[in-house]
Amino acid sequence: MLARAAMGRAKTGGEQDVHESWMNRETKYAGRIFDLCVGQARLEDGTVAHREVVIHGGGVGVVPVVDGKVILVRQFRIAVGKAVLELPAGRLEPGEAPERRALAELEEETGYRAGRLVHVASCYCSPGFTSEIDHIYIAHDLVKTEQNLEHDERVEIVELPLDECRRMLDACAFDDAKTIIGLRELFARGYA
Repeated sequence: MLARAAMGRAKTGGEQDVHESWMNRETKYAGRIFDLCVGQARLEDGTVAHREVVIHGGGVGVVPVVDGKVILVRQFRIAVGKAVLELPAGRLEPGEAPERRALAELEEETGYRAGRLVHVASCYCSPGFTSEIDHIYIAHDLVKTEQNLEHDERVEIVELPLDECRRMLDACAFDDAKTIIGLRELFARGYA
């Protein structure tokens, strides 16, 4: 997976390679959603540094717009201790194509099927400690179907008029990174 392959190697403005390599690492936790690797890495100048990395297969987020409204979801996120207003989104399974997962999550969470998706961004969520990368799409040609949530999902659908969504974005009212990026792309690319 792209996120796993990117661990350890980065380009800084195309000017030089900066490199760290694992000297040793151990999987301290192997879970259903992520693994935690801990070990020592050798930096470019020979310095040895302790590293803790969350290995995550990545995810998707979808910006659905229908009848002049953006369809978002609000759900309680125990990691931050509050309900978060965000894009319909989900976790990639190993080897799964991001576009396929985006189509499935959109329909599962909102009850809308997209006729077409446009990829607008891929971004590392927090590259200082996790390999997680999110692929963000804008959904077009939506058709109403039925919401089909997973057994442990509790999702409230929130339909925001485009002007209200833009106002909230400009007022920094969203606090989910993929949602901010997706909505900014929606407006910057003239899809709204």
